Amino acid sequence: MKTLKNLLTAATLMPLFAACIGSETEQAGFSTVAFTIPYANSTNGMIAFATYGKWHIKQNSGNNWCNIKTMEGAANMIYQIPFTVTSNTTGEARNASFTLQDNANEDIKINFQLYQYATRGDGTLGNADMIKRIEGTDGSLITAGYDDLYRPTSLTIEKNGTMLRNLEISYSDESDSTVTVNSTRIGATAPTKLTSKYDMGYQPIKLTSSTDTVCYREQGYLYGSSSFAFNVEERYKGGEYTVQALKLNSQQSLAPDGKHVSDSLRYMHRYADGTVLIEKLKLTYSSRDNRKQSLDINQLLLGVEECNPYTLISMFKHARNSSVISEAESEKSRLTMKTTANADGSINTLTVTRKPVINDGAEPETVTYTFSY
Repeated sequence: MKTLKNLLTAATLMPLFAACIGSETEQAGFSTVAFTIPYANSTNGMIAFATYGKWHIKQNSGNNWCNIKTMEGAANMIYQIPFTVTSNTTGEARNASFTLQDNANEDIKINFQLYQYATRGDGTLGNADMIKRIEGTDGSLITAGYDDLYRPTSLTIEKNGTMLRNLEISYSDESDSTVTVNSTRIGATAPTKLTSKYDMGYQPIKLTSSTDTVCYREQGYLYGSSSFAFNVEERYKGGEYTVQALKLNSQQSLAPDGKHVSDSLRYMHRYADGTVLIEKLKLTYSSRDNRKQSLDINQLLLGVEECNPYTLISMFKHARNSSVISEAESEKSRLTMKTTANADGSINTLTVTRKPVINDGAEPETVTYTFSY
């Protein structure tokens, strides 16, 4: 991956400053071993350390999934060494144990461990099933495709044969770490090409084109509370935009393997004609884990017409709540989400029902989605 290659060329070696270590005097000892932590769908990482004497590394565990590319070396150097890992499909974080040993003195050594997250860069578990198709009783159809690293490469959302959204996604792993999204949406006059640099989890920083922007915007901690808030925004030429504003309670973790749920969702869609849809929803959750399948099924809460395709495929993973929503309530209506699951915990069916809070005679609206893997 180019991001890593820019950080360290393969097995890069840099002499220590002569003022720190004399070039003619070989000593024993090491610095602390620093390292990166790969995601479950990453394939590489890096360790770095300084050494005074000649050295070698002994691997104590994890040989079947983790390998350091250089296992011995010279004295008086700073080493930055790549290591490779296989995809972590265990559903748990894992570690491999090593010993960095001085060749001349067996008492001089450092034991260290390399880790790999349980989750992929998009927040799903490494053993999450890949959803290929979702069919709704309202005439909706969603299809998705992926590459060998479990990253989304395509997504289409249709309703009664009309294409609402279409994304074609590519990653420039061997050049400049750029993700490119060719986007087509209903109401747009032409397809749009959005690009962004991506991080070690393959997550975009900010997708932009000459006319459109899709981004994660951090609001930070709200004044007078420990609640943390952020937005996911789509903004298009002509003034149309959507915003999801989510608020997390205190003591929840946005770390890669951390779990979090938002206590509320504020959704706004300003259409091209100037009309505005606003939903202000209090959220509660079931015990169902929302990280067991590739797509974020909570994004179907408001139907496919209001489904953000970028958050559906978790291109902005903080918007993926770790649990499946069971109920979302506003002043006007109550939405419920009921699921059935496969043996491995992935979603089999999802039924979303909207009922008015005040009984005005309106019939509940119900859609059932069936998932294929």
